Amino acid sequence: MYLNTRKHYLSESICSSALIGLFSQCSNALSRIFFSSNLSEPDMLNSTIFISNMCIQLIVTLFIVLIFTRNIRKMRNIMKIVKEDDTEEMGLLQKQYIPDGISTLTASDIYQLLEIWASILLFIQVMSMVSSYQYKRFVSDLYRIIPMDTFEQAVDFSGIYNSTHGFKYIGMFSALIIGIFVSAVFLNDRFLKILSVIITAVFILAFCIFQMITFDMDIKIISIVWTSVIYHGLATIGLLLFSFYLVKHYKGL
Repeated sequence: MYLNTRKHYLSESICSSALIGLFSQCSNALSRIFFSSNLSEPDMLNSTIFISNMCIQLIVTLFIVLIFTRNIRKMRNIMKIVKEDDTEEMGLLQKQYIPDGISTLTASDIYQLLEIWASILLFIQVMSMVSSYQYKRFVSDLYRIIPMDTFEQAVDFSGIYNSTHGFKYIGMFSALIIGIFVSAVFLNDRFLKILSVIITAVFILAFCIFQMITFDMDIKIISIVWTSVIYHGLATIGLLLFSFYLVKHYKGL
């Protein structure tokens, strides 16, 4: 059994989740701007910023649950129309009489991908909240050991803080890459498979070699952690482009 080509449950779910994620990142950035107070203290230790970010992540998680639950229920209702024993025969009839009006993958495959992506994106949100909390504890302990009272101590603290920051994103980045690669396997898409490998290689290089760029702004040391940039880019803009790619190259996804 196949879906109508006008149905795009998978790409819509991924696109909506990516847009909500992008909105959350913008909100987090604004909270850092408005609530940052102690210039010598890392933003991670600012309780107002931390609570604000956690609340935003919780809202994002609830939205993702609603988006995927809604589309998975729609898929279930569609699949219930035809008895399970007749789905293969229905698929053959659809291929024979309306080959241009059916989805690239079967309804069962699309349903499985919806479940996979729902699990991945929810796992990422939960792990993001847990890792943020644990990393805040680590930074708090580090700040007690190396208080940023002098410029040299601030540089040392910043170096340790940013060089360990990449560990926070390894699991979440891996989950996204697995989702893209599994989708590529379902679709037998060579381009997505190669792209997944390339993005992974870039992330590994950023984690092991590039790590970060630090700017001394006199009043505060600002660092760009490349693993963070790659992960957040993939989780927002990357997933948006991925959903557009599915719509453009595959029917009914």
